[in-house]
Amino acid sequence: MAGGTGARRGSAEPLVAEQNGDAPAFVLPRRSSRAESVAAAVETQIASRALVPGTRLGTRRDLGEQLGVAPSTISEAIKLLEDRGRVSTRTGPRGGVFVAEPSLTLRLARSMMQVSGARGEVADALAVRDILEPAVIEAAAAAGHNRAELTELGRAMRALRSARDTPEFYRRNLEFHAEIAALCRNDVLRTIYEGLLNAVRAREPRLELLPGQNWRALHASRVRVHQAITDAIVAGDVVAARVAAAAHKTSGPAEASPAR
Repeated sequence: MAGGTGARRGSAEPLVAEQNGDAPAFVLPRRSSRAESVAAAVETQIASRALVPGTRLGTRRDLGEQLGVAPSTISEAIKLLEDRGRVSTRTGPRGGVFVAEPSLTLRLARSMMQVSGARGEVADALAVRDILEPAVIEAAAAAGHNRAELTELGRAMRALRSARDTPEFYRRNLEFHAEIAALCRNDVLRTIYEGLLNAVRAREPRLELLPGQNWRALHASRVRVHQAITDAIVAGDVVAARVAAAAHKTSGPAEASPAR
């Protein structure tokens, strides 16, 4: 494969651009736009070399030559990376493209990824998730959404309603709350909540009925509560969302535990 300014196309192998004859500096994933591929290559470079914030990656021209792409592609890729908080740009004689200081949201996301999903951590994640849940529900209602944005929430609600047994119900329940989180526009709150939810889902927890509980009665009760949450978010009614969240916290108690 040619180094420096060229990158072979149409190969079954990943696209690679080499720098100064060393090991490949960038790997371009396939099946994405050229700018997305360049952005992914730069992100891989930052991660694999553990480049610290402030590290200079080069000028736009340098990066274009190293990756073998046009200036317009580099500009588009840098815009993508700036939007993701991965790089910053500076002008002037010592300017160029630099590794950015990670945003708070990105740092939180990385921290949440370190939660292993061990049994004890799942219990802790469930406890903290329950504390955050009312805030997430209220934030989703307060954000205001159009019909298209609410499509997946409606789908998740229908799947929850049609659950045939306790394991399926709890799986659908977690999916439902993931859709609510996606509607929350508080990035910090959403990132923490989704991290906790993913830690729980990774262990495939099951919902166990408490002594004396009846599945049909519990299902009907929980469906009503989740429908109230859905209606409040669709209506953008924060007060109704707060009431529904409180009812969700207290109705139909059952015990969740990791399956593995």
